[in-house]
Amino acid sequence: MNGGRRDAGPSRNVGRILCPANDREVIFNVLIDYFQTGRFVARLLDQAQVPDDGIEYRGFCTEIICGVVRRQGTLNHLLTQIVSRPRQRVELELWTLLLMGSYQLIYMSGVPQHAALHTSVELAKRMGRPGWSGFVNGVLRGLSRLLTSEESSAPSERAVAIRPDVFRLCRESVFPSPVDQPVEYISAAFSFPSQSIATWLEARGFDETLRLAFWFNTPGSASIRINLHRSTREDVISELAAAGIRATAGRLPEAVCLERLGPVALLPGHIAGRFTVQDESAMSASDLLDPQPETAILDVCAAPGTKTTHLAERMRNRGSILATDIRQERLESVCDTVQRLGIEIVRTMQISENTSDLPADLFDGVLVDVPCSNSGVLGKRPEARWRLEPPAIEQLRVIQQRLLLAAVDRVRPGGRVVYSTCSINPDENEAVVRRALHLRPQMQLETERKFMPGQPADGAYQALLIRRS
Repeated sequence: MNGGRRDAGPSRNVGRILCPANDREVIFNVLIDYFQTGRFVARLLDQAQVPDDGIEYRGFCTEIICGVVRRQGTLNHLLTQIVSRPRQRVELELWTLLLMGSYQLIYMSGVPQHAALHTSVELAKRMGRPGWSGFVNGVLRGLSRLLTSEESSAPSERAVAIRPDVFRLCRESVFPSPVDQPVEYISAAFSFPSQSIATWLEARGFDETLRLAFWFNTPGSASIRINLHRSTREDVISELAAAGIRATAGRLPEAVCLERLGPVALLPGHIAGRFTVQDESAMSASDLLDPQPETAILDVCAAPGTKTTHLAERMRNRGSILATDIRQERLESVCDTVQRLGIEIVRTMQISENTSDLPADLFDGVLVDVPCSNSGVLGKRPEARWRLEPPAIEQLRVIQQRLLLAAVDRVRPGGRVVYSTCSINPDENEAVVRRALHLRPQMQLETERKFMPGQPADGAYQALLIRRS
């Protein structure tokens, strides 16, 4: 069961709870949908039928849903050592119940053991499967007996990675040796595809691979971008402090780092358009393009509009920006963001996937923030790690190359193009840029910026190309 539909188990008789009455029933429905369809869990939760829209309620649902998706590799590894029945003979609904219960037992210290067991058993009954109750209870009790109350600061064949520099110990060896089988150990204990771990180990070594694995399994830092068209950084920091939210100035003039993020819509100043949630490494793309007031800018992959509006703010809301995307519903999110922030210089346009209908006009600057593997933001996107397969990467490279070539063909002499990803994979970054430079010799590489995850923000790559003639 490594992500989405790939190993979701038997699909026959897959049931959902038609009228969910509590948080765990909502969680169950969303996870079943995810394992059957592979859709993004955030969208599934947004569309879920929820009996209560309270902040704490939604936060609890999000924690377990994202946690199960993110940690399913480790959970599957542990459960298969307790469940004697072959995995392919366990119904998807039943396995999902076990995943939910085991996640709470291993990773959620705030959920008492008896609560994790009781709610899992009751959920089986609520589904009309009372015969599963004893099985669920027995498996989860077996898992709780396997775990100890001890913690360790070093990896071992008994250690489940929990949080930075801390491992939860098991009473017996349950993982491969980190010394003799580092790929297998990190893959199982940290919940990552083995191919990704093998690539990281070869390129970065054991210690750095462990650091990356910890970073991607830990809630990352949060940051916001001040809309300097409407407010100042000092005023926003003061307003947040009055609400009990600790905030400090970031590296860029418009950047603010938050101790915690919380529900975005409830942050003071958000609805009024005084800031936008954005990682500092992502802000760097617009900073690198450095758009000036009264210029014409093209944003090729604009949705949801976070970078588009950053460009407009940098331009002091003077000039013009054409924001394009291949789906109209995504462009609607751009319009919503533009309206909230009070931006007046953005025009949207739907284009085809082959970019053939991009305007032939030449622009002063072009931002092409391409679809990518998200390998630099795996902590924020729980499904992303399970999509890092070579065929998918190769398909992305074709799209990335096409988009970058379309961008450089639409910049005037002396103009600037920024190619941007949230990936740390050189095949999606340097390789794409080098190929474009070979095919378009009029372009010159001016600057490259590489951000490694956790140092201090998300992973990302940006390249600035200048058209010489």
